[in-house]
Amino acid sequence: MAISESERRAFQKDGFLLVENLLDAEAAAELRSHFAELFAGKFPTGIYPDEWHWREGISKPDKFREIVNAWKSSPLVAAVALRARTAQLAAELMGWKSTRLGQDDVLWKPAGASGVGYHQDSAYISQNFVPVAENSVTVWIALDDADAETGVVEYAVGSHRWPAAKASAGDSAFHGAEDELSSVRAAAAAAKAELEIKRLKVPCGAAVFHHQDVWHGSGPNTTKDRPRRALGVHLLRGLPFGRPSAQDYIYGRYVLAEGSSEVNEQFFPILWSGEGPFWGCFFLKRNSRAYHEFFCLSFLLLWCVCVHIYTHMCALCLLWSL
Repeated sequence: MAISESERRAFQKDGFLLVENLLDAEAAAELRSHFAELFAGKFPTGIYPDEWHWREGISKPDKFREIVNAWKSSPLVAAVALRARTAQLAAELMGWKSTRLGQDDVLWKPAGASGVGYHQDSAYISQNFVPVAENSVTVWIALDDADAETGVVEYAVGSHRWPAAKASAGDSAFHGAEDELSSVRAAAAAAKAELEIKRLKVPCGAAVFHHQDVWHGSGPNTTKDRPRRALGVHLLRGLPFGRPSAQDYIYGRYVLAEGSSEVNEQFFPILWSGEGPFWGCFFLKRNSRAYHEFFCLSFLLLWCVCVHIYTHMCALCLLWSL
């Protein structure tokens, strides 16, 4: 599967693109059934996620739930979040030469839950990595059939092209917003732009790819018995890659030294490179820890192969001498 030229133009025009059948029914069902275990604090790898919002027995059952970076906590989440195919599609839409993982979001909006305020992912994801411009795309993968009744993700069409309409991380009420459209109305007014809202129908297994600057949010789940579960995957341009000087609670922990822009790239792995799986190693930043680890492992593998060949050659020589 590849992105067509017409799809790429639609993405550039609207700021989002619906892609059917990104995930097959079996994989979607397996991951969906894993959500209850994750939110109960049962993490198969024994590693806690970076964020964990909603606790069983403490939080209200009709509240929105989110876990951030569960790929480190669950092989099932990792199997979807780290897919090279998804990363390649993002690169084709954005014109990147390589793609790496920024973070994943396990999203669960139960029946009766409120909406999510409109926001731009650039305020939460892109601003945490440099260079900021055109450095991220989000993939919203539906694990239930999602529509307006269940509070499907919705978009302000073309809002990524609005001038002077950048948000900060504190500009939106985000979860639990009484009026999820208030922030995007203000942004549209500032940009002197007409506000057009698009609410999609996203079948289970389909995904919406959206630009870092497109304004998006979601309405409440007005149903009585239909949860809306999804996995969000925030993908980053492979290179150049670094951190701004200001350190934050989540991403600041992954810098190699205080005040450094160098990041431990094992936590932001390259998922796809146009140069292929081997040459993709050269997309790792020179002198980074991941770069040196790759070449150390490569040297060790080469040494093992040479020893294996040498042993067989000695055995053959011994046989010939008999």
